[in-house]
Amino acid sequence: MFRSVAFIVLLVHALSVPAFAQCPPSCPVPGGGAEATDCYAEFAGRGIRNNFPLLDPDRPKPPKEVRCFDGDAACDLDGEVNHACRFDVDVCLHNQDPALPACALADVSEVKLAKNDDPELAALQSALDFLTPATSNVCTSGQSLTVPLAGPGKTGRYQRGKRTVHLKAITADKRDADVLRLVCVPRDWPSDDYDHGNVRSTPVETKLSPANAGQLIEKWRFSVTDGIGNRGVTATPTVGQGLVYIASWNGDVYGVKAETGKLKWIYRTYAAFPTGVQSSPTLSADGRLVVGDADGRLHCLSARSGRRLWSMLLGGPQDHFWASAQIVGNRVFIGTASHTDNPCAPGYFYALDLDTGAVIWSRRTVPDRICSTDTTVVCSTDADCGGAPNGCIEGCGAGVTATAAVSSDGATVYVATVGSYTFPSIAGSETVFALDASTGAVEWKFRATPGEQFADGPPYHDWGFVNGPMLVKGDDGAGRGRLLLVIAGKEGALYTIDASTGALVWSRALIAPPDFAGYGLFNGAMGWDTRQIFAALYSPGPSWPDTADHLFAFDGADGSTRWSAQIGASWGHIALANGLVFAGSNAAPSLYVHDAETGAQLAALPLPATSSSGPSIVDGRVYVGYGIFGGIGGVAAFALP
Repeated sequence: MFRSVAFIVLLVHALSVPAFAQCPPSCPVPGGGAEATDCYAEFAGRGIRNNFPLLDPDRPKPPKEVRCFDGDAACDLDGEVNHACRFDVDVCLHNQDPALPACALADVSEVKLAKNDDPELAALQSALDFLTPATSNVCTSGQSLTVPLAGPGKTGRYQRGKRTVHLKAITADKRDADVLRLVCVPRDWPSDDYDHGNVRSTPVETKLSPANAGQLIEKWRFSVTDGIGNRGVTATPTVGQGLVYIASWNGDVYGVKAETGKLKWIYRTYAAFPTGVQSSPTLSADGRLVVGDADGRLHCLSARSGRRLWSMLLGGPQDHFWASAQIVGNRVFIGTASHTDNPCAPGYFYALDLDTGAVIWSRRTVPDRICSTDTTVVCSTDADCGGAPNGCIEGCGAGVTATAAVSSDGATVYVATVGSYTFPSIAGSETVFALDASTGAVEWKFRATPGEQFADGPPYHDWGFVNGPMLVKGDDGAGRGRLLLVIAGKEGALYTIDASTGALVWSRALIAPPDFAGYGLFNGAMGWDTRQIFAALYSPGPSWPDTADHLFAFDGADGSTRWSAQIGASWGHIALANGLVFAGSNAAPSLYVHDAETGAQLAALPLPATSSSGPSIVDGRVYVGYGIFGGIGGVAAFALP
């Protein structure tokens, strides 16, 4: 995070002390000491900032803790869900911090860490000893502190882990006493696709397995009874802080107790009937819940109480949040698309401030204007298109219905777009973008399908990517692992893309593209389990009849089919846990459970209605939404007896 100014090797008891680096103008965690002395020593590091208690605009309180989800690579250095968080923790000395104007610099003669017998604290103490006396701005570099989760205890569940660091910076006549509170939060199922890579797979589930999945029984059911018309729950339930968060097509968001399904709170978005909310709520480690509605409004709530912290209207009357938010580094990333493509609206992607909802940057996914006679030409006036009757018209399409993936360092956001059946597919449609997370600038883009002209339709082919992409570490074909984007198009093809360059690694077409995809073959979100890709398929028409298999496992190295099974045509989102594959179906009111290795069906869990919701699996419990269109909707919870 910091610019290096020196690299020094020092042998102390045969140990190497890390290099130190210049501090930023303002360190993210001053430490909480008196302002007159707080610049003597400040905490700094990638991904650490005091974020709890969460910022409530109506009841502001100074945050005093750094909270991080286990496995959130934006703040957990190992980026793995492993029941511990490893925080990047360094200390800056003698820093003229603009945020501390009352602090007069003084030479720091010594820095003491309390209880530094721990190896990590001992390493930080050694690095500080090397920097003192500090007569100018110096900073340790490369230090880290691990905070394990508490538990699992008698219940088998892990709880928040905490660690407090006490530091004293000593000058000739004063002392700066600082405190750093680090909290590791269990990763239950805090977002639509489980993590920033969209893998839809939890690596810490141990209670459920192929050996006992057939014993799953319903534990509770929460039925959506409010409103009229559509009460379906197609959004993946979010699970965390002892609650399950549910979004419904009736426009309401619910917080219910994970153990009992009993309602704790309800939040009404008042999104226009009949579309309501399809976006899954996304939970932050500090306890905020972000969810978008069908009117293009983004809501930030207290996850504990459901009270609104802020809401932000983005776009115009046709803009709709089908996608769910990603929260990384105190920023919210989310895209919009039109309601039904009729009328068509251009897609947008946004980065917002989590504290206030303010737009940091936005990117339109198609050109502002294109020529009606040649949609590949970007124009400003009719003259750019050769003059009348050749018109320069507004670009349309490239809606973002998919949840974005974010790189482990938080630097790159991967965004996928769809087409429109009422408008030709133009530049930006049916495309995967890599965007700079700080600015929205395009790093690369990948398009697998051809563009169109107005003479080609309507309806237009309407291909593209409804869900994904998944950011995974996969086989590069030579037995080595590298970061890949895995995504599937409505037209019926799988693609694997190099995440660094946007180059195609391999693709596999399951069918020849239809003229009009409709909902397409790949509709629900896929899942990844380190070497396999799982998908539930729908149908573009006769080329994939209902009698064909609709649940597939593909080899992650080349896309070949490992196994397939019949669950009927499905819009269902996959979820994976400990050798199990979960998927709903449009054909029957059941949640199907299959063996991830063999494809054998292990259970068909009965639901009140068909399901396209993704299941969430947490500590041996499966939470899944049901109801697609119509008056029946809710969430059912399954567990072992």
